[in-house]
Amino acid sequence: MPPLSEATRPLMWNVSHAWVMYLLFAAAVAVCAWGVFRRVRSWRRGREEGERYSDWGKRLKILLGETLLQNRVRRNIFPGLMHGLIFYSFLVLFVTTLVVMVQVDGNILFGLDLEIFKGGVYVFFSVASEIAGLLILAGLGMAAWRRYVQKPATLPVVREDGLVLLLLAALVVTGYLLEGARIGANEDPWKELSFVGWGLSRLFAGMAEETARGAHASLWWLHTVLVMGWIALIPYTKFFHMLALPTNAFFSRLGARGELRRQDIEKLMESADSEEIRIGIQKPEELGWKRRLDLDACVSCGRCDEVCPAYLADPDYFSPRQLIARMKTQLDEADAAGADEGEKADIVGGAFDEEFIWHCRTCGACVEVCPAMIEHVDTLVELRRNEVLIQGRIPEEAGRAMRLFETGGNPFGPHSERTDWIERSGLRVVKPGESVDVLYWIGCCVTFDPQKHRIAEDLCRIPERCGVDYGVLGADERCCGDPARILGQEMVFQQAAREQIALLGQRSFRTLLTGCPHCYNVFKNEYPQFGASYNVVHHTEFIRGLIESGGIRPGGGAEGKMVYHDPCYLGRYQGIYEAPRSVLRALTGAESAEMKNRREKSLCCGAGGGHYFMDLKRGERINNLRVQQARAVGADTIVTGCAYCLHMLQDSLKLLNCDESMRIVDIASLTAERLDDAGK
Repeated sequence: MPPLSEATRPLMWNVSHAWVMYLLFAAAVAVCAWGVFRRVRSWRRGREEGERYSDWGKRLKILLGETLLQNRVRRNIFPGLMHGLIFYSFLVLFVTTLVVMVQVDGNILFGLDLEIFKGGVYVFFSVASEIAGLLILAGLGMAAWRRYVQKPATLPVVREDGLVLLLLAALVVTGYLLEGARIGANEDPWKELSFVGWGLSRLFAGMAEETARGAHASLWWLHTVLVMGWIALIPYTKFFHMLALPTNAFFSRLGARGELRRQDIEKLMESADSEEIRIGIQKPEELGWKRRLDLDACVSCGRCDEVCPAYLADPDYFSPRQLIARMKTQLDEADAAGADEGEKADIVGGAFDEEFIWHCRTCGACVEVCPAMIEHVDTLVELRRNEVLIQGRIPEEAGRAMRLFETGGNPFGPHSERTDWIERSGLRVVKPGESVDVLYWIGCCVTFDPQKHRIAEDLCRIPERCGVDYGVLGADERCCGDPARILGQEMVFQQAAREQIALLGQRSFRTLLTGCPHCYNVFKNEYPQFGASYNVVHHTEFIRGLIESGGIRPGGGAEGKMVYHDPCYLGRYQGIYEAPRSVLRALTGAESAEMKNRREKSLCCGAGGGHYFMDLKRGERINNLRVQQARAVGADTIVTGCAYCLHMLQDSLKLLNCDESMRIVDIASLTAERLDDAGK
C-alpha cells in the first residue's frame, strides 16, 4: 500500500456532462434564494424594532451558544442527543463537501491544479465522513422512533416530518452506495478509510465493468439530484429553521425578560394627527419584524407545551405551540391574499377564539425552553393590550378588578383598608422628605388579605432584630401596576407607574425591599422605562444577606420534609434560585427536597398572567398539579417567596383534602419561626 501521505481518490470519476451539475446547482440556489427572499420580505413588512440592532458582540455570543454549542437544545437529553448527532455530523459532511468543491471547481472552472483532498486531509475527512453518516442515520432513527413509536402528545406528527427524515436518510444512503459502487468498479488502495462504502462495495462485486460504471453514474446523479433538491427545499420546509433559528437567536432580547416594549399611551392619546390609534396587535400585518421572524423560527418541537402549565392543565385547549403555529398560518394566508384581504382578519377571532389568550400564565416557561428563542409572552401581552384597550374585551372577573384599580388605585379593595392595617401594625411610615436605609414595599396581595398579614409582620421582625433602619410608605403605597400591566390594561399601568414613581421620589432610601416577585419585576425592569431606577431586593436575598453577615442566627433543625416552590417571576424572570435555597439550608441544616419541576423548569402556581383575579374553568387546576408534585416527593411543607403562590397553593391543599398533613409557608415566616432567641 502506498504511504498515507499519498492517500486520495479520484474526484468526479466516471462523471460526464458535469455542466448539468452546475446547471442544477444554479437552479436549486435560485429556487432557494427566491424562497428566502419571500420570507425576508415578509419580515421586512413588520413594524420596526430598533433595539434589536444593539450590542452586536453580545448577540454574536448568543448566536454561537445557541447554534454551535446547542445550549438550549441539549437541555432535553433524548431530543438533544438526537439533534446533536444530526447537526454536528451534518457539519462534518458539509465541510467535507466544501473541501471537495473547492478542489473540483477550482480545477474545472479556473484551470487550477489543486490537490487539497490528499494525504492527511483526505484521511481525516474520509474517516470523519464515514462516521458522520452513521451518526446522522442514528439521529434520524431516534427522530423516527420519537415521532412514530413514542408519540409524545406535545410533538405533532405531520406528513412533512416523515418526508424530511426520508430525504436526509436518502442523502446519506445514496452517498454510501455511491462510494461502494466506486470502490467496486475501481480498485481503491485506501478503501479501508471509506469503511462503510467498502462494506457496501460487495453489492457491486462481480459486475461487468460497464455495468458497474453505469450503476455508479446512476447513483452519482441520483445523489446529486437529491442534494440539489434539498437545497431548493430549504425555505419551503422545516429545513428553513437552519437559517431562521440562528437569525432569531442573533436578534433575541438582550434586556430583562420582564421588560415589555410599550408605547407611551398618554402621548398617543394626545397626538392630534393620529387618524387611527393602534395599541397592541390586532391583525397579522401589524406584527413587528421580530415577531414575524419568531413565527418562521418555530419548528413545532413541542418543548413549550411540555412545560406550559395551561397546557398541562388542559392539553385540548391552550398551547404556546398553537399560539405560534396558528398565527403563522394566518400571517402566511394574509401575505398571500394581499393587503386588502389580509386587513379583514383579526388574530383574535381568526387564529383562535377570544378566550384563548387569557389562559396564558405569562410564567415564561415556554420562553425559557424554546430552542428558537421565541418570545411568546411578549406577543401575547400585545394581543391582550389590543383586546382590552381597542376592542374593549376582557374576562368579566378581570374587568371588575381593573375597574377597582381605576377607581381605588389597586384591584383589591378600598385604600382605607391599607392605611388602617398599617396604622394598627405600628410600622414606621416614611413620610415625604424623610430618609431610611430600607424602604419596605409590602405589596397589595399581603396588605389586603388578613391571612397574609403574617408575612409582613414576620418579615419586619427580622430587620428589627438586626437593628436595620427600615420603614414603609403607608398611605402612599399603592399598587405598582403589575395586574394592569399583565392583563393588557396598559393605560392604567402607565398611570400607576408614574404616580408611584412620584411618591417614591419624595423619599430617600438605599434599598427597596419587597416580598412580591411581581412588584420586584416591575420596580427593577419596568420603572426604568419611566426614568426611575432602584436598588430592588427581594426578601429572600435580604434574609440571606443577614444570615451570611451574621446579622441573624436562625436556630432549630430540620422538622419534616420541605420543598421550595420557585415563583415564576422570581426564578425565570429574575434568575433568583439560590438565595431562597441558601436560606433554607441555614434554617434546617440540610438540603431541601426538590420537586419534579424546579428552578428554570418550575411549574407555575396558576396565579400568573392575571389569573389571581379570574377563574377560567378549563381542565385541571394548575395549583393542584403543583401540590401533587410536592406530595410525590413526600413533602409536608412547601416553602415559597410569593404571596400569590402562597394563596394558590393553600387553596389547593383544601381542594385536595391535605391541609391537615401539609402546610404552605412563606420563607420570611419560616425564618421568623427559626430565629434563635439567644442570638440577635
